[in-house]
Amino acid sequence: MKHKFDITTIIVSFALLAALLIGTIFMPDSVVAGLVDARAFIIRYLGSFFIIFVAAMLIYNLWLAFSKYGSIRLGKVKPQYSTFGWIAMIFCAAMGTSILFWSATEWAYYTVWLHPFGMDYEETANFSVAYSFFHWGIPAWSVYATGVVPIAYRYYVRKKEGLTLQGGCEGVLGEKIHGPLGTVINIIFIFSVLGGLTISYGTGIPMLANTLHALMGVPENFVTFLIIIVAITAIFTWSASSGISKGIQILSKLCLYICFALLGYCLIFGNTLFQVENTVQSLGLSLQNFIQMLFYLDPSRASGGFPQEWTVFYWAWWLGLAPVMWIFIAKCSAGRSIRSVIGTVILAGTAGSIIFFGTISNHGLGEILLSQFDWANLGANGTFLDHFFNTFNQYDMITEVLRTLPLSNGVIALWFIAGFILLVTTMDSAAYTMGAACTKGLGTWEDPPVRIRIMWAIGLSVCPLCLLWSGSDLAGFQAVLIITALPTAVLILLCILSCSKWLKEDFGHMSRQEIEEYFMLDDEKEEYLRRRNKTRELVKGMRKEICIDDDEDRTDRQVSGDVSVK
Repeated sequence: MKHKFDITTIIVSFALLAALLIGTIFMPDSVVAGLVDARAFIIRYLGSFFIIFVAAMLIYNLWLAFSKYGSIRLGKVKPQYSTFGWIAMIFCAAMGTSILFWSATEWAYYTVWLHPFGMDYEETANFSVAYSFFHWGIPAWSVYATGVVPIAYRYYVRKKEGLTLQGGCEGVLGEKIHGPLGTVINIIFIFSVLGGLTISYGTGIPMLANTLHALMGVPENFVTFLIIIVAITAIFTWSASSGISKGIQILSKLCLYICFALLGYCLIFGNTLFQVENTVQSLGLSLQNFIQMLFYLDPSRASGGFPQEWTVFYWAWWLGLAPVMWIFIAKCSAGRSIRSVIGTVILAGTAGSIIFFGTISNHGLGEILLSQFDWANLGANGTFLDHFFNTFNQYDMITEVLRTLPLSNGVIALWFIAGFILLVTTMDSAAYTMGAACTKGLGTWEDPPVRIRIMWAIGLSVCPLCLLWSGSDLAGFQAVLIITALPTAVLILLCILSCSKWLKEDFGHMSRQEIEEYFMLDDEKEEYLRRRNKTRELVKGMRKEICIDDDEDRTDRQVSGDVSVK
């Protein structure tokens, strides 16, 4: 089938992106300063909004999953992908190299610089991994789960064409989504994705270059960056043209196997007892303090603005990156129930984050704590601070921590391969969803045309390449991502209202059992009827036995009564 493209969205998105790139490269001070000021304003003054909004999304997900509407299937079909393949695609596409970078470094930031709840340095060290579990856990993944259902419901249950963010708002906006307002929504989506993935590239590529330098002495310069980007672009261009089943799913499964090997090795040959015990302790701390963490804002700024700089920033970051995952997960989730989608995204995503941070972060933290470090000297120019943040940069810190393991070169090589594939899967899923967003009339079970996916694959690589070439800071794109989180929050609210309206219209008159029976496939219905008839026969047989026993008891009592009378 020949598709039409949303040319207006494509042209305006590239024009805005080009303007940002030109400003960042040629006028970095003024452009970046303005964007950073806007970011600081949002983080500082709108923190309460993000905190309440994310908490509300978590509550909404819990209600939807456990309500009768949770039984609704996203299409009367069997799931296209195995559960493992489905989870692998979701996790790898959502995390990218960020999970590697931050699991190796975030604990150090918490331990050294920021002190939530007014704790001292040693207490903060004990709390550092717990906060990573929180920032990468249930609230964060609930942001990803929220937008999936409206988009997938419209696409698979209502069978409306177009796998787009504005489509999820149709219940409220109506036909306006096909006009200028829909174009604005699409541009916000595309621009947030470009900004967010440029940041992923901007941190991921230098990390990969650093691992190559540690392994083979390859210089960490633009040529190395270019070679890595070209290699990644070539692979995910092939993957994008191959579709989800042959491309993304295969790479995602391979990536998870490599990550399992990496994490298993780090656990076995690292500080195993400390890693296990501190993971359990950190999980307990995060659960014990979950409500406090969720609503912590520190109005007096006694912690130095910890919730503003980290929690609020993370919620805005997750919101800015979420739209690409809403569309991608929606596309992968045909045949799954709403309850299954919400539960799997939140629980499997959180479990994966806990495994990564529990293993990698606790290995690095254990190297410090078990060395009997003098905590009294940590404050100003202490050994810990100097070693990890002054003597080395963030990427050197990662390789130095990995070098504490035996056969460290092999570990670093696995780290490079995992990071490389994670970048490929992230960019691949982004190119797919951006292609879907720019394709008009994309029907159920259809993929966006290969040429539009390849175009976005190349476009996603050009942005970070320009920034790495110019040596410009990522602060401008980080600010753009945070700024786009505000309109994204409005859009997800419209999606929630639209979805609630559709659910009530379509299935509000049905009971939970009726909904479950309605979405049963033929073979499932046959099995259900067979089990129901078997249960009825069993109950009927039990009733007969009870009746027979009652008759025998009555006869025995009569006989006994006759004998006693005689």
